[in-house]
Amino acid sequence: MTSSNKSQSYGPGTYVDEAFLPVPEECKRLLRILAKRTPGFTTDEALLNKVHFHGDDLPCIPGPIKSQALTATLHAMFGIVALEILRLRGRDVSSAVHIDTDHAGLYPATPALVAIDGVTGPDVIKLPSVPQWDKDRQTGSSLVFRATAIYETADVGTWYQFHGSLDPWTALAAVGISRDLDVSVGTDDAAYRLIGDHVRKYRARELEQLMVEKGLSGSIVHSPEGWRKTEMGKLLGRHPLINYSRQTQCLALAPSPLPQLKDPRPLAGIKVVELVRIIAGSAAGAALASMGAEVIRVNSSKLKDYTPAQPSSLMAGKTTIDLDLENPDDHAKLIMLFEEADVILQGYRLRSLERRGFGLKAALEIANKRGRGIVYVDENCYGPDGPYAERPGWQQVADAAAGSSWVIAQSFGLPAGQGVLPSLPISDMSTGILTALIIACAIRDRTKFGGSYHGHGALTAYNMATLDPEVRLYQPEVVKRIQDKYNFTPWGSDIHVAPLYYQIMKAWRENSKLIENERYYVHFKDTVFGSDLRTLAPVVQFDDEDINPKWTSPPVPFCHHEFRHFLIDA
Repeated sequence: MTSSNKSQSYGPGTYVDEAFLPVPEECKRLLRILAKRTPGFTTDEALLNKVHFHGDDLPCIPGPIKSQALTATLHAMFGIVALEILRLRGRDVSSAVHIDTDHAGLYPATPALVAIDGVTGPDVIKLPSVPQWDKDRQTGSSLVFRATAIYETADVGTWYQFHGSLDPWTALAAVGISRDLDVSVGTDDAAYRLIGDHVRKYRARELEQLMVEKGLSGSIVHSPEGWRKTEMGKLLGRHPLINYSRQTQCLALAPSPLPQLKDPRPLAGIKVVELVRIIAGSAAGAALASMGAEVIRVNSSKLKDYTPAQPSSLMAGKTTIDLDLENPDDHAKLIMLFEEADVILQGYRLRSLERRGFGLKAALEIANKRGRGIVYVDENCYGPDGPYAERPGWQQVADAAAGSSWVIAQSFGLPAGQGVLPSLPISDMSTGILTALIIACAIRDRTKFGGSYHGHGALTAYNMATLDPEVRLYQPEVVKRIQDKYNFTPWGSDIHVAPLYYQIMKAWRENSKLIENERYYVHFKDTVFGSDLRTLAPVVQFDDEDINPKWTSPPVPFCHHEFRHFLIDA
């Protein structure tokens, strides 16, 4: 269904539909593609046919990238593996998996779809009940705000995703902008011009090398074809999207039976150590918690984190503790959690925890010593190997690297080479459900076959999947239909992801009833944030109410609980 005259519609390496399929039908098609490509995933049509996609024919996310359909498909696969796990528990499951594709379209906006006692939008994080974990952004500095944006380089037509990460002043200093300039920059537009003037002094490759040398984040805005031709793109493309494997260098540990508990949810009793920050890893842990896993999230009060995540469903169903790994007592506490855990989910820079004694090797040694396999999953930007694997990275960086930002700019009619952010932190949230799916697959296999498993969820890998020749992109006329329905306000290369969230939700609210549909939400009463906290509910639904994903405790702030061991014995 790719025609030669349309294959370049959004630039080099893009592939466009010849005909439009309604979103639920498109999901069915993508489910078969991903099932076939995923080692160990079922190809049993009877089981695949248990998935029922339903929703509006037209996507609710702007642009040509099929992020809504692909994300809905990953949720469906998560549901399928959950049913397989229930069968391993000895439960005769005849339930179907139901995916509302409109709900899946809202999923990337999870951190912003929060209401606390009627307060919504950006005012939520101004509430005194929501602790602030990024003091730089809290200052309201325009330079801090525009430290994350897309700028043209000295190479005319080549743009760069500059990213301030969690230390914007260090990133700004790298291109010659000192903190004392802050007082003379009065607006976001002025800040964008100033940073742009400095970035434009560098050729794209010079800027890329500068960021690598200083350990900073960023990426050239590649076309999809350009990225696939890079060494990093080639290496990442060799891995399956749902990427995990049994660790054959370990002892041949016996299959691990699942705990038999009163809780009938698929992952009940599975113990997860969540060592993550920001969005993707948090989303993975939340999905596991909704399926019954006991998740202990480890934060450090000395580190910044993404403040809006706290009152959202990204933090639901978790215990969240404060450990400082420089402290020997806290170091020992984390070792104890590793000894008890079934799953280690880590989202810091690849192998950075290894240097502190909490990498894959340490986890496998613990598993061998106790005689019970472990699942260790890394979530990062660039994947498990290659020259950029240990680089820091963010959603925006992955979008620029893989070609997503290029495609969005092309769909807006901008010059080739320019980049514009996709409308939401789609790769962040979607990598979250991807990573949860990887973990569920590994738990299933550990239960059936024994052993320990290592997996990897990567932001850029998800982006590459959405730009795959078999997945394809929507035709320009379909993009126009989406725009005509929702009347999204156009945006440019300067925009920050946070205001873009609310810009998209404003269009949803004003031009549809999508965002007001209560069946997509769950309410928590008497929380630390307020008496009525509304967050987005889990996307996966089953016929059997008792096995449906749900969170049994409300979202809480980072570092909220005292240290404790897992409640379920090994």
